[in-house]
Amino acid sequence: MAILILVHPQISHQPFAQSVPLNRNDSLQNERNKLLYSFNSDNPPALSLQEVSAEQVTKALKAARSRDYEIATHQIRKHCKKMRALVRLVQKTNGEAESLYRFENAHYRRIADLLSGSRDAVSLHDALRKQLGDERFPATAALLKSRIDNGDTQEALQQARDLLRQGAQHVDTWDLTGLDRKNLMRGYARSYRRTFKAMEKALPDDDDGRMHTLRKRVKDQWYHTRLLQPLKPKKIGRRRARLKTLASALGDWRDLRLLCAFLASHKQVLSAEAEEELIPLLDAAQQRLAELREVIGRECELLFRHKRWKQQRLCKVPAPD
Repeated sequence: MAILILVHPQISHQPFAQSVPLNRNDSLQNERNKLLYSFNSDNPPALSLQEVSAEQVTKALKAARSRDYEIATHQIRKHCKKMRALVRLVQKTNGEAESLYRFENAHYRRIADLLSGSRDAVSLHDALRKQLGDERFPATAALLKSRIDNGDTQEALQQARDLLRQGAQHVDTWDLTGLDRKNLMRGYARSYRRTFKAMEKALPDDDDGRMHTLRKRVKDQWYHTRLLQPLKPKKIGRRRARLKTLASALGDWRDLRLLCAFLASHKQVLSAEAEEELIPLLDAAQQRLAELREVIGRECELLFRHKRWKQQRLCKVPAPD
């Protein structure tokens, strides 16, 4: 049995650019760039894990330098989710991997939480703009847009940058010698099983909390599928497009539900024009929610037909229309 050896993260004083030595030539690098956020099938899993981690932190730091706060916030939170999914994939390998997961998961959750306030406001505005059309409800759109710039984003971004630099140094301390493909496949099977359980709890009554949990589990499955696609292009890779469709539908469903809840609970701050838009807006939202729910049900049926991955992997998943 392979043994996973891991050094508990400590902050290094070496520059991050030198912290993850990668032994590969330019042609391999070019091939690697064609499939972002995925393991290199030519490299040992431990190296791939460290390589992808370094890439995500580097991209988050680059995003943090953007002068567009909305883009910066969205991109940093996205890369934090990818980092958390990455370490969750190997979480149950052994006790050392569990410690790594707990440390890094808490670190990147903290970064994402710093930016959650501004991002939540953006999500509500985006839900209206992208799903219902802000030109149809201009007064409501103006109200939602006014909530985005709360003055705290710049300070939160600075804190996020500091924590990301620490995260970059953490990666240098990872020692995952002994991690093998079997560990990765077991992690994928666990991710599948957790998603199936979340689906069973969420779909019968469309409870907001349970649907949000399902969304998070599906997102993990999608990220894990992207990571492992080069290793299992047929059994795992073929799920990628439909998982993306399902994750997007669940995200849109949640954002629209939050928008409806926000407007219903803030009637007292609506202008006369926004109040006139409220009923037509809620009607349009209900129609859109019904469409999304149909997509969610269809994709869940195709992607999570069986309780365990061992059975599901034998099913052919048709390509999206």
